[in-house]
Amino acid sequence: PPRPSVITRPDWLRRPGAEDYSRYYPDRAQRTETNGSATLRCIVTATGTLQNCEVVSETPADYGFGDAALRLSRLFKMRPQTSDGNPVEGGQVTIPLTFRMSS
Repeated sequence: PPRPSVITRPDWLRRPGAEDYSRYYPDRAQRTETNGSATLRCIVTATGTLQNCEVVSETPADYGFGDAALRLSRLFKMRPQTSDGNPVEGGQVTIPLTFRMSS
């Protein structure tokens, strides 16, 4: 099958906010006051939602930042790519996410 096109400058209609990051912050990282990050690779649907997301990196490992990022992926919405004015499915987007303890 053809590889999906890579979206290098996504046009986000909705992204998770500070409250969302706080709600999904990994328990172990919260207990140890550990900051972290994760990077997701997802496919964008014709409606702009993300599907088939996978964790491509997570730092530090074993703190749950990848799983938290996957849960946050449901909160993203992007203006989908179009062809001849019609939304098309299948663009691929890479999303870096940073988790920081609030001070």
